[in-house]
Amino acid sequence: MTRSAPRKGYGVALLMALVHMLAVGDRFLLSILIEPIKTTLNLGDGAIGFVQGPAFALVNGLAVIPMIMAARRWPLARLLALALLGSSLATLACGWAGSVEALIAARMLMGLAQAAIGPAAIGLIVLTMTPAHRGRGIAFFTAGASLGRGVAMIGGGGLLALFAALAPQTGIAPWRLVLIVAGLLALPFSLTLYIWREPVRHARPATAHMGSALRGMIADRAALAPHILAALCGVLALQSLTSWSASLLIRQHGLTPPQAGLQVGLAIMLAGMAGHGLGGWLSDRLGQGARVAPGLMLLGLGLCGLTLWPLTHSPSTAMALAALTLAVVGLSMALANAMIGLQARTDAGLRVEATAIFLTIVTLLGTALGPWAVGLASQALAGLADAVGMVLGVTCMLGCAAAGIAVRRAR
Repeated sequence: MTRSAPRKGYGVALLMALVHMLAVGDRFLLSILIEPIKTTLNLGDGAIGFVQGPAFALVNGLAVIPMIMAARRWPLARLLALALLGSSLATLACGWAGSVEALIAARMLMGLAQAAIGPAAIGLIVLTMTPAHRGRGIAFFTAGASLGRGVAMIGGGGLLALFAALAPQTGIAPWRLVLIVAGLLALPFSLTLYIWREPVRHARPATAHMGSALRGMIADRAALAPHILAALCGVLALQSLTSWSASLLIRQHGLTPPQAGLQVGLAIMLAGMAGHGLGGWLSDRLGQGARVAPGLMLLGLGLCGLTLWPLTHSPSTAMALAALTLAVVGLSMALANAMIGLQARTDAGLRVEATAIFLTIVTLLGTALGPWAVGLASQALAGLADAVGMVLGVTCMLGCAAAGIAVRRAR
């Protein structure tokens, strides 16, 4: 590989992080709009949790593997462009939804569109970066998710305040205008990706297919099963936390949606980027040994667990935000190493397929169940704070146990 290859690889990783940011921003924009949407459509926390979780994640998880099959026939950059276009159209549909059924249908479309993003983007990063730089490249990509969540909350909260002031002139609910603007924002980026020429030829070994990847993962199940379980717990915890943290501060500390969007958005964005960057740096620094990734996952999940009491019960807004920041740092570090560890344990020719299988599992279970579980628990316990503490507490304990087993079994 030439001397300039690492630089080119980092450019691709940054581009993939931007794509990830836009997609995750579309997905998480609802988290700052929960309260006005509940009022307009007369929904409870359980219904909102279903819209944020299963409505998106079930379709998304089931579509990942078919999207990989499409990736064998399409250039990855064009597949990403079409995925981003579909995500934009789904966001526009959310803005026009007049019922919970229409909102669910739009979220299902978003889940379908975004199913191609993870495997295709990771595939490009792995193809363009040397193993010595790959951990940081993947961390850049995963950090795009934190940036997207932060931008969605900060930008969504700001736009919500702006459109609320203009509501007498527009006659349209402010939350609808926020979603419409967000849907239009990604369209130019989709066109840019479609005409972008990939820096590497999208060539795959003829023997690479899903069955080979699945058989390889089953053969390595003693170490991979607890690794994937720990990753699933990390995804469930992070999805739950980021989906409900703004509403938690609104209800517990009396913040307005724009105030919560700014404060929670900054905390999630900066903490997520720091956690992903730290996780990638530590992985590269420690040599990406077999026990490094699950060990860092254990550290991150444990850190999240320690923050739950001040997050949910502290009377201080500053203390709650500090706890949220540390929780997101820990979970982001854990999830960056979940992906890094998977790549390290997978044959080079099967990494895209293995990533697809991995994302299917964690999406169907972690992304789908997390926000919904918190919503249902909130209704059952008559309190969002208790629901967040209970769901995340159990999840972090299970994840730490799984990561500890993965460390012992790694070789």
